[in-house]
Amino acid sequence: MKKAPIAIEATHLNGEGLKPLPPFPNEAEITVEGALNHRGHMLFDGQFIAEVYEADPAKLRIDDFPYDEYIYVIEGRLILIDDGGESEFKPGDSLILPKGFSGYWYMPEKYREFIIIEKKAHSGE
Repeated sequence: MKKAPIAIEATHLNGEGLKPLPPFPNEAEITVEGALNHRGHMLFDGQFIAEVYEADPAKLRIDDFPYDEYIYVIEGRLILIDDGGESEFKPGDSLILPKGFSGYWYMPEKYREFIIIEKKAHSGE
């Protein structure tokens, strides 16, 4: 089967067509303030997952993040707080959140990101 490039539509990156996502299995336990009310759109599902993810303002407590994740901030701010201090990421910034991260994931306003996650790690295989 011939493989073709997959375009990432600007409409999705702009937040159009995002659908409500089910709560994380432990969402109530990890939510420190706010409510995620998160939405998303899967752009690619192969050996890795590429997705646009959006959430309302919230602060989460993350213990031992389960996989490596590439993040490109599209809208809002992401503030990560751990024993090493505080790091703030704004639109246009990108980062890799490594497996094992423990700390706070804080989105003080509506937040949208483009993420890439290894499927095997994400699905727990």
